[in-house]
Amino acid sequence: MKRHGLILSLLFLLLFTAANAQDNGYITHTVTRGQTLFSIAKQYGTTIEIIVRNNPGSAKSLAVGQELKIPRNRQSGSDKENNAVERNGKLYHTIKSKETLFSLGKKYGVTPDEICAANPGISISNFPIGREIVIPQKGKKTKETPSFRLNINPDEKKASIASTHKVKRRETIEKICRKYDITQEQFFSVNPELRGKEVKRKMIVNIPAKSVAPKAEKEQEATPKKEEFITETVKTEPTRFDDGETRVAVILPFLLDRFAPEEQGRMVEFYQGFLMAAERLKNEKHSFEINTFDSGFKEKSLDSLINSGALDNMDIIIGAYYPNHNKQLGRFALEKKIPLVIPFSNRKDELYNNPMVFFVNTQQSSIMNDVTGNFVKRFPDANVIFVEDTIKSNKESFIKSMTAELSRNSIPHSTIKMENIVCEGERDEEEFMNSLRALATDSLRKNIIIPTSSSKETLNRILPSLVLAHALDTTLMKQFQLFGYPEWQVYASQTREQMYEVDTYFYATFYSHFSLSDAAKFQNDFIRWYNRDLQKIFPRYGMLGYDIGYHFILGTILYGDKLAENVNSLDYTPIQTGFKFERIGNKGGMMNKKLYFIHYNREYNIEKIDLDKCEESEY
Repeated sequence: MKRHGLILSLLFLLLFTAANAQDNGYITHTVTRGQTLFSIAKQYGTTIEIIVRNNPGSAKSLAVGQELKIPRNRQSGSDKENNAVERNGKLYHTIKSKETLFSLGKKYGVTPDEICAANPGISISNFPIGREIVIPQKGKKTKETPSFRLNINPDEKKASIASTHKVKRRETIEKICRKYDITQEQFFSVNPELRGKEVKRKMIVNIPAKSVAPKAEKEQEATPKKEEFITETVKTEPTRFDDGETRVAVILPFLLDRFAPEEQGRMVEFYQGFLMAAERLKNEKHSFEINTFDSGFKEKSLDSLINSGALDNMDIIIGAYYPNHNKQLGRFALEKKIPLVIPFSNRKDELYNNPMVFFVNTQQSSIMNDVTGNFVKRFPDANVIFVEDTIKSNKESFIKSMTAELSRNSIPHSTIKMENIVCEGERDEEEFMNSLRALATDSLRKNIIIPTSSSKETLNRILPSLVLAHALDTTLMKQFQLFGYPEWQVYASQTREQMYEVDTYFYATFYSHFSLSDAAKFQNDFIRWYNRDLQKIFPRYGMLGYDIGYHFILGTILYGDKLAENVNSLDYTPIQTGFKFERIGNKGGMMNKKLYFIHYNREYNIEKIDLDKCEESEY
């Protein structure tokens, strides 16, 4: 009896303690892997500032297992038994931890595709905790999947599966193909999801049935075709153009003769996006012909293509990838007076003295004056504070150009050490705040912090301290902003919520975000077309292919040999890569000098500022 009495007493004590924990106005949250102050604030319907005030030191670091005191909120996520709410006849659901597209679809009786269609930007890979999404009505139809697809090997769909194979340690696709006496194209015909990827140990892969006439196939392989570089031709029906079809050549290293997953993956995705642009133009009743070629990777692998005459009658050429191929195509384009669009390289030696070349990839040194000029226009009342880190500056030319522009416009600027603007180690918070107050010498000016290095390490030192400062003195920090570099968009997946808090700007020559409706639609269409998401690299090669495809095919259709004079006149809003071409010198090529300012503001929105249109696209 005594033992049972002791157990009951302990249970009563635990219940009493738990009740007190709920009644003291706070909820205890234990941090799990992948959580940030931003996601926790969203989960409980509060703000980062409130969390930091109630948990000193949390702005500096957040560790797995750390306990945070969250002020109780009647609308907090933990108090809602039902995570859905109805407004204006629509059902909304706030995504919780561990929820997926599939679990929500099962819960509400709809398909993942229907959820994606109702919520542009939402996908398997972009399903953020705390995001409120619309739950569509049951049975709502999604858009029909287009039939215009990439198919380098037209016979892929005819292949049948003979058996499966469990990948062993250190096995590669090449080794598997040799083992079963099949080609890589035969392998990919029954494993299309592995194109451009590597196999891993214990993975189960399909093995195709051998050809009905394997002997003939081997003989065919032994004798190379004279035109084996031609991989695909796509035509559309002419409808309104009397002067014949526009002929477009696409030359990319699909590398059908070797296994290079990363390069193949990028090139295939670029081409997939390009085909999506072609589908849009076809639906808009434009007439054109696409001729696609595999450039290979060897130094002289384009010789047979150029000598064959297959490119002689093209109206525009898009490609290639390797610098030596670009030079070779450049000479050919100049001789034949055919515009050449180079999507990837920006080397100067291919620009000068070749008026037929369009360089899409912006050369950073060519836009420094544009960046600094637009900076002083946007921030005429700035007080600029350059911050030097112990990491060596990798932006000397930018800082030099910016300093000169600030001096010409009488905008005050100074340089300080990183230690003066961060709160690290044992540094006292009051001392830290006093140093920031000393920098804000003029209440009428915005204090804009610009680090002299674009490194991730430098950004990760600055952001936590500025978030802490914002929590300690919100009024003061409204006078501060952070300005930086294109590389920051790569780091934003880990630092986005901190960038919001400190009011961050950076310049970029290309930018997209899946909360932007056009980008979200493209991502969803891409998934439906190809049954996979875009690669997580910058730039997004599928979007790059789409923007280049639409812009230059349409430009060639409309303007023909007058493309260079009218290339900036097209009414097209790009998904990722904008276009603003300027000729280099009198006889040089056309360099893309499009520039954006990207703004992560304290309202938790991202603004894409088109500096040529003076417009801000908020999303």
